Amino acid sequence: MRRWHLGLSTSGHDPALALVDESGRVAFAEASERFLQDKRAWGIAPDHVPHLEAALATVGFDFGQDQLTVASSWSGVKADIPVQVSGALLPASDGQWLRCLQRSAQENAGASLMRLGLSETMPQVRRFDHHLCHAAAACHGAPFSDATCLVIDGEGDVGAASLFRMKDRVLKRSWRSWGPGSLGTFYAWLTRQCGFDWRAGEEWKVMGLAAFGEARPSLVEALAGMIVVDRGRILFADEAFLNAARRAVADHARAPDEPVMKAADLAASGQAAYAILVDRLLASVLDQGGGDLVLTGGCALNSSYNGTIATRFPGTNVFVPPAPADDGNAVGAALLSWQADNPGAPLPQGDGSAFLGSAAKPQAVDKIAASAGALRVTRPGDNSAAVLAGLLSRGRIVGVMRGRAELGPRALGHRSILADPRPADMKDRINGRVKGREAYRPFAPVVPADRVAEWFLRDQASPYMSFTLPWRGTVKDRVPAVVHADGTGRLQTVAAGTNAWMASLLEEVERVTGLPIVLNTSFNIMGKPIVHSAEDAMAVLMTTGLDAVLVEDLLVEKDPA
Repeated sequence: MRRWHLGLSTSGHDPALALVDESGRVAFAEASERFLQDKRAWGIAPDHVPHLEAALATVGFDFGQDQLTVASSWSGVKADIPVQVSGALLPASDGQWLRCLQRSAQENAGASLMRLGLSETMPQVRRFDHHLCHAAAACHGAPFSDATCLVIDGEGDVGAASLFRMKDRVLKRSWRSWGPGSLGTFYAWLTRQCGFDWRAGEEWKVMGLAAFGEARPSLVEALAGMIVVDRGRILFADEAFLNAARRAVADHARAPDEPVMKAADLAASGQAAYAILVDRLLASVLDQGGGDLVLTGGCALNSSYNGTIATRFPGTNVFVPPAPADDGNAVGAALLSWQADNPGAPLPQGDGSAFLGSAAKPQAVDKIAASAGALRVTRPGDNSAAVLAGLLSRGRIVGVMRGRAELGPRALGHRSILADPRPADMKDRINGRVKGREAYRPFAPVVPADRVAEWFLRDQASPYMSFTLPWRGTVKDRVPAVVHADGTGRLQTVAAGTNAWMASLLEEVERVTGLPIVLNTSFNIMGKPIVHSAEDAMAVLMTTGLDAVLVEDLLVEKDPA
């Protein structure tokens, strides 16, 4: 008999589940949106029965012998806290809606065990503080034994920021912000003012658009004045300051049906204001001379800011996990449950792999091979990296679905669309013909981890695309499809020890093209999650301008004509 710990992200949005075994190893972790193919999966139970059943099968759970302990990523129900929901930036109705979804997810966590025959009654659920779950999940993957861990998000059990210190891999909270200020809410409001929808996770669009705009000093000052940072605590400014900022933004704000570039200066100014505010937070928590920093919470997905931390705070080594937002909290809850069964044990240290999700079903791959019709089907086997490098060098755009899926929002080579970054029109081809998204949206360069300094002004590891860095001016013209408008790139670094196939692909690409760089973007179309099944991959191939897909060892190609 084995005891497993099921962690559930119970925010009501971005639900996810994770399984930790009795040794403290994270055996499985995956966001519900992937399984359901429903972006952000608002209001879906994180222990959705078919998804949980599939996850248990993946780890070899024995329904006759094994035990399952359930843990959730919130200590309580937000709607039970007797406070007035703030409408300072976002409509109060949005806050009430979020509270309703969180209540449902939190109160019903674990109910699926009854459906699966694992419990005759509603099981007891271990409930953990939301920000502690963030910290545990992030520090689990960090390569440090001692570190400062800062959580910044939209909202926790109390407030929207927390500071933890990790000593010998034991976490202890130093303080929490009591709110109601929130950098996550500030950026959601900014997203809305730029004409995008934060509920669809479109903060990415603001970060991408910022590269095309100018940070106007008066607008930056007004936006930064909306939030007060007092010794790490985050507060909204008083109504007079908020109203002044709203008036300053009005001329730059964009309606969803207006041209995107109307909001470029607002995006750039908002990003600059966000940087000022996080600088104030970090200045209050970092030791003199920097040190090891773990940054997590939804705000840690701001790769544009993350890439500047090392220069803003010299001597600081920054780690951002692959899933710093609420989907990653399933891992934190499961790990904290394991620690509850092992009193005094330090937080387990992971191996750094983000590949914790589902794999393609072999029978589905075989079915595709047998029913491909006019498509060309081959099995390149161990030679797949070399074959793919040849296709990419000839301008082909290829979807790759290999091994276990990545946890987190970024495709890291296991669920990716890959292309040659040298053609100047490649970005437009993928945005227009494949992804169906705005033309300005950038793509990531994949570079060998030991060769970053050849291409970027700062030599920084970025295995999860967590850092945007400036290209060297002497080389960026060689890869125009992955150079953003401001001369930066949201970098993914690859090492053979943690991502062997992608490392071999870069070697083969360099052999053919002379450059060890590949364009990488998530294997999806705009508005949809990253593909989950082999059938999802084929659907993208057949309904877009994608040229081929590699599903495990099966290469399926369209006729180049």
